[in-house]
Amino acid sequence: MRNRFLLVLSLCAAALFGACDEKESDLGIELQDPATLYNGIAATAYGSACTVFDDTLLTSGQSNALVGCYSDDVFGTSEGILFTQISTANNSGVEFDEYSFIDSAVLTFSLANVYPDAEAKSYRDLHFEVYQLAEQVMRDTAYYAADELAVSGTCFFDDVVRVGQSDSMVVAMKLNDNFLSLIRNRRYESAESFESTVKGVRVRLVNDGTPLMATVNLAAKPTKLTTYYKYINGSDTISRTYDFEVSEKVAHFNQFKNNYNGVLATFNSNRTDSVDGSRYLYLSPMGGTNIKVNFNSFVQQFRQQHPYAVIHYAELLLPVADIALADKPDMVVAFKCFNDGSVASVPDLFDTYTYSGFDGRYSADKGCYRLRITQHFQKLVKSGMDLGTLLVLNGRRSSALRTVVNGSDTTATSGNPIRIEFVYSE
Repeated sequence: MRNRFLLVLSLCAAALFGACDEKESDLGIELQDPATLYNGIAATAYGSACTVFDDTLLTSGQSNALVGCYSDDVFGTSEGILFTQISTANNSGVEFDEYSFIDSAVLTFSLANVYPDAEAKSYRDLHFEVYQLAEQVMRDTAYYAADELAVSGTCFFDDVVRVGQSDSMVVAMKLNDNFLSLIRNRRYESAESFESTVKGVRVRLVNDGTPLMATVNLAAKPTKLTTYYKYINGSDTISRTYDFEVSEKVAHFNQFKNNYNGVLATFNSNRTDSVDGSRYLYLSPMGGTNIKVNFNSFVQQFRQQHPYAVIHYAELLLPVADIALADKPDMVVAFKCFNDGSVASVPDLFDTYTYSGFDGRYSADKGCYRLRITQHFQKLVKSGMDLGTLLVLNGRRSSALRTVVNGSDTTATSGNPIRIEFVYSE
């Protein structure tokens, strides 16, 4: 009996060692999330890509707005204009009666950024222009990047204000008597009656020869319109203030105008055109340019050769091109394209645990943007079809920064094209 037991042990040991004949390899280690290691086969997917125009960018209801002009040799010139309603506090009526003596009304904006970044200066001179609108900004209307409203010709402010380079940049604009006449000795029964009379304002940052653009933080407390007045009744004099709403709470939208240079100039007249992406691909904000990449040929072939493949890790790499500007956008996000032209976020975007660190942010060490798309690529491989992936700048409504990445041609990009590097097993 003892000999028989030893024989069984020997056979089990032999089977165990036989199952471990394949040696572990470091192949694919560079592709993997540092928190998780996989044993598998490393591969690379190459596809085609092009630059397309972003013609459906919704800009109403955002918490930031871009005002001013931004210019560079690669993309050309872009302008951002803010159209916003002015409303009463707490969505109620307001009255400045015969006892209310208005001193001033000051529009203040909290600025998150000014572009381009200041170099040696400790301040910036910004030329703001504020005009009353001829038609009202509506609460129940969706506005897009190309939308605009007519102005009445009544100017509330047109002057240069100075802002310091600090963590809390606030500009203050003292509105003229054209605005004060709308509230002096006036009573408005409701917010709606005030809005229908005032209509709203168009805010521009004028280009006086040095293009500047600013991000207005509409959610910040300093972004408001404050009226300073004295309430005088007999011998009593009381200094008071009243804050009108000029914030993310009121109806507003951003208009963007782009005048492109070079190969992108086709979008100035033909918004449905596309620009070949074999050498360069362009990402710009403000209803600008996006990238559409497609790996359909690779996915079809891979599906035929590996019908039971399991994708353990997939990373979309966007190498920054040699003509890219020094200041780079913070993040690129990916959307899956459908047959009807609609798009939806790739599923990896919602997996915050595995997506962290590979969420489309720029990696200075690798000189590229890195997007983890494991679930997205697994679905493509499983279906054997790719209708395209749309790449856009995450801050395309709040930042003026843009960039250029290498195209899809391995030869034209010196062997460093846009691609998917992945690890799989069968």
